[in-house]
Amino acid sequence: MAHDRKEKFGLPYREQSWLREYWVEILVLVLGLAAINLVFIAKAFRATDTLNPTSAGQLGDFVGGYVGTFLALASVVLLSATLRSQRKSAQVLNFEGKYFELLRLHRDNVAELEVQGVTGRKLFVVLVREYRSATAVVRRAAVTTQQKLTPEQVAHIAYYCVFYGTGPNSSRMLRLSLSEYDESFVNAFAEEMERSDTKDTVQAEKKLAYVPFEGHQSRLGHYYRHLYQAIRYVDEQKLSIDKYQYVKTIRAQLSNHEQALLLLNSLTPVGENWWKNGYMLRYRLVQNIPRDFFDPETELDLSTLFPVGYFEWEEKRDAI
Repeated sequence: MAHDRKEKFGLPYREQSWLREYWVEILVLVLGLAAINLVFIAKAFRATDTLNPTSAGQLGDFVGGYVGTFLALASVVLLSATLRSQRKSAQVLNFEGKYFELLRLHRDNVAELEVQGVTGRKLFVVLVREYRSATAVVRRAAVTTQQKLTPEQVAHIAYYCVFYGTGPNSSRMLRLSLSEYDESFVNAFAEEMERSDTKDTVQAEKKLAYVPFEGHQSRLGHYYRHLYQAIRYVDEQKLSIDKYQYVKTIRAQLSNHEQALLLLNSLTPVGENWWKNGYMLRYRLVQNIPRDFFDPETELDLSTLFPVGYFEWEEKRDAI
């Protein structure tokens, strides 16, 4: 899976060249000039002992008419280019109008996030703490039930524990979402997370303002759907724009912990489209995750997920 993800890595979007954009106008001008200059192969302009003034004069009048035709042709071409440029400008303005509206809505969504007094981007910090506590429970259950899990599988299960949580309805959804795993293993960690003493211990150790493992799907589901919609809107544009720069502006709104949780979301079935559609690599959506934010020995080894040069800290390292 990691190898397939690396193969999808692409260079940032490059703006379309002016030759490619205005090839029709250039072709018309070239063909028009070629057609007009064909008149100079006439005998009156060939290298001979004598020049026929009458024929040359008539040909001159003829060429003058052709030059006027060329100027008229050039005017039509320039008018076409102007109209195209105006149409493109209008399309870009329409695109940017909705783009900035989506950006504003994203900021509003972040500002509205709240759990027991923890609001906005601060919530992602404590969600990562909750996730790390969930990984410990998952590993203990794996040892108890003799299950061998890859780091990505641990991340997948622990994220679902944070996303769905436990409870009368949440536990059922959590178990159904993990039906691909051994039932005894799923029951083992789900039952431990449902226990009040486990929740109390995690809440005290991680200094959480809320009871952990109660689920955050109502918050995170809305947040990620809107973020995905904003990036897809840019990616699907047919305009000649620098898509990478527009998505980079969206990425700049994400804190390090937001990007870390986005990565965890993308490693689960509910977030697989981040990889399937190439967004994670094409736009380097999590390139600002600090070096060793995830422990490569006990959590995630990012070098197995991303190609060399993906992360911001790699660029700084190479510059030293």
